[in-house]
Amino acid sequence: MTRCANDTLISKIGMKSLNKLVEVDFAVLADIDSCVKVNTKNYIDYTGTSAAFNAYSIPKDSFNCLAEGCKNSGTLTVMNGVGTASSATFAVNADATDFAAGVITYYVHFPAAGTYQLDTAVSDISDQGQTNADVYKKEIIVKEAGFHPVVIDLSKVPEEQKGTGWMASEGGIILKAEATPEDTVIGTVGFSSIYVYNSIEDFEVNDVVKIGCIDEFAGEMTVDPVEASCFGAGYDATSIAIERTLTGKSATANYWKLNPLMSKGEQTTGWLIQTTERTISSTEIDGVTYGYVQLADMNMDECAFTTAAIADICNVTESLLSRVNTPVVVDINEKQFIVLDSGKILFHESLVGKAIVISYPKTVDVEHFVGSEASLDERRVRMSFTQEQTDGVKQNYVYNNVLITSFPGTVNNEETTFEFTISVQRDKNGNFFEMYRITE
Repeated sequence: MTRCANDTLISKIGMKSLNKLVEVDFAVLADIDSCVKVNTKNYIDYTGTSAAFNAYSIPKDSFNCLAEGCKNSGTLTVMNGVGTASSATFAVNADATDFAAGVITYYVHFPAAGTYQLDTAVSDISDQGQTNADVYKKEIIVKEAGFHPVVIDLSKVPEEQKGTGWMASEGGIILKAEATPEDTVIGTVGFSSIYVYNSIEDFEVNDVVKIGCIDEFAGEMTVDPVEASCFGAGYDATSIAIERTLTGKSATANYWKLNPLMSKGEQTTGWLIQTTERTISSTEIDGVTYGYVQLADMNMDECAFTTAAIADICNVTESLLSRVNTPVVVDINEKQFIVLDSGKILFHESLVGKAIVISYPKTVDVEHFVGSEASLDERRVRMSFTQEQTDGVKQNYVYNNVLITSFPGTVNNEETTFEFTISVQRDKNGNFFEMYRITE
């Protein structure tokens, strides 16, 4: 009699372990939006046989990646004959001194394929006839009928000036858009969704952050069961939660963008604590001799951080001087100093010629960042992570809507580790993630 046995195993796969070449990519996105918008239904004048506004003819947003919501408005269509220029004039009621070197965007709906000359004239709000205007000219080759995005960079020299040109004022501007088709193309053209931005930097909203040298990519999906009353148990879809913890040892320099509280500020100068050794010189003020050190680069707004100590006294307690916090000169003893508005530091005359160690806030050029809740609802993050099976098949996971719920802040004497906690949310299609299987 033979024994019955199952000695053959079905082939199986596993997941390869992480290595230093594995990276996780984050696409940090923010919608480009402007505080100054013009709905083209509010036109001043037009050139054509007739004009009509259609609130439902809305161009797709061409300036945002995965834009949330719908910011664009309807289209003013100016009807005209073949080869004839069509134009429309609009008022932008906003302080033009804020965007004198900024950017204007709008959309033009072209009726057919062909070559068009597009002129955008900008003048002061008080100059409706545009006697003095800057004219920006573009030749646009259209392959098929539809909306075409237009960008006018006001920091560039215009192709043409009328009169003395445009001078920005607090009242606003008049904008005239004129499209001229080639001789065989009808001149019926639409204008839509005029936006004004203070700077081209307003468009710096999409960035990619890479985390490398991955130690761990962990987490789990949870969903609560719910007991049905008639036909058995099921799942509570509202309880779905997917969380991932990512730990790596290297990151691109822009990883601060994953911090949901961090955003760029407006300042271009800041400070850091600088320590230097100087020799105390002598000066006379109102007939009284003082010692002094001049610090031309001291940040006076943050001068509370200033300390001073005599360099050649080994007793730390005895070497440290005390600050007398006064904006005017007063009598001081050999253990005191005064910080004046000019960055001059005064000492007792007995310290003249001595070496002094001063620690003070130094003014430096900076990129300014602020941590606040202002950007919480404006920033969106996509994440991509690729796992490789032992059979060579790669699984590329794309999480289209993730929230960074913890950001690394620990610093110690070991190699820095970047650890993030990520909460996966539904995207605009209701999906938590997508997965692509790749065989090469």
